[in-house]
Amino acid sequence: MIEAGLYLSYAMFFVALLAALVFPLWEVVTSLDAAKKALVSLGSAAIIFGISYALSGNEVLPSYVKSGIAPFSSQLIGASLIMLYITSILTFVLLLAGEVLNFFR
Repeated sequence: MIEAGLYLSYAMFFVALLAALVFPLWEVVTSLDAAKKALVSLGSAAIIFGISYALSGNEVLPSYVKSGIAPFSSQLIGASLIMLYITSILTFVLLLAGEVLNFFR
């Protein structure tokens, strides 16, 4: 009984994965406005990651070597953290700006 449930959960996972990949592509193909918005979002995320990657360091501490972390991996981890900080701050600032604009409308 457990094995059948496991296979069913695998099948449901792959159906959900397929749906998560196909439906956004279908939306982009059928709606050019959605495609433009998606490309702007993807481009801005790439720019923010590029800035984050340029700001991050690639130093490797002795404790990192024990875990098998190379300088490139260290720089990617640092870039990811910096990107998290930048997007969090941008989200907070845009949320505040939106609320202030709505207050004056």
